[in-house]
Amino acid sequence: MKCSREVFILLSVLAVGVGISCNLALRAQIFGTNDLGLEIALTNNTAAFTVYAPATNANGVYDLYIKTNLIASQDWTWLSRYASGQTNLTVSNLPPEQGFFQLETSITIRPGFDQQILDRNDDGSTGIVPMGFFIDFYGNSNATLYVNNNGNVTFDNSLWEYTPGNLASLGIEVIAPFWADVDTYNPTSDVVKYGTNMVDGHDAFGVDWVNVGYFSAHADKLLSCQLVIIDRSDIIAGDFDMEFNYDKIQWEWGDASPNVPPRAGFSDGINGYELPGSGVEGAFLDTNVVTGLIYHNLNSSVPGRYIFFFRNGEPLGPLP
Repeated sequence: MKCSREVFILLSVLAVGVGISCNLALRAQIFGTNDLGLEIALTNNTAAFTVYAPATNANGVYDLYIKTNLIASQDWTWLSRYASGQTNLTVSNLPPEQGFFQLETSITIRPGFDQQILDRNDDGSTGIVPMGFFIDFYGNSNATLYVNNNGNVTFDNSLWEYTPGNLASLGIEVIAPFWADVDTYNPTSDVVKYGTNMVDGHDAFGVDWVNVGYFSAHADKLLSCQLVIIDRSDIIAGDFDMEFNYDKIQWEWGDASPNVPPRAGFSDGINGYELPGSGVEGAFLDTNVVTGLIYHNLNSSVPGRYIFFFRNGEPLGPLP
């Protein structure tokens, strides 16, 4: 089976019998170079999937979903995520009934936060940027921030530092989905973008470090992550939700700070939190299927999405 569109759906149907020794394989007879294809080999309740990625997105990240009834209003259930360039995956313990499988490109990054751009640079920042609402961040009221090229935002001043370190030791307010040495000078790299949108009916401000390279002007590997700050003043003035969204992590440091892994988290300069694996070599990468950020989530059913709830200035816990 194949899908002529690179983005969205490849649908395959398998009947999985209870207690029946079943061996079934479905595959396309011909895959075009720009088709997204899926081959399925089924043995009892275990399926081996092979992805045939289009040439235009050979290193794409794909998500596999399942549902047992196409007629009923049943949501698709996420099964697994294919790493960048991965072509084989085995899924066990499938439900003992018919299964409908959907393969689609990763949709972790939210659209629409791209009205403004930070010109191609290395270690640069925007001027002061209004979010459109204010947030209570550890007791500090902030309605503006600085977007920094190196994977973070700050509130008091811009931050040019490209070598990441412990966030709580900076002595400043910082939110860092992926603090590392981003460099967008290579024309193959995209630029950092930011803007406003709505999320579930709430005002939101977001920053995209999507398909960006690393120092010195490299773009053979790319990073795609996003920060979304969501106004929740409907609860209490200053309350907000915050998302770290990860779609692609192929690099972790630049030439000027080799072997210094990225940091991900937030801090007011004294109090703070960092994701498990922050500062650990190789922990965040797509090639690490155990701890890679694109394979996990927090307070979300979307792979690669980590949501934090700030209420009365403090993050709700416990945090992992």
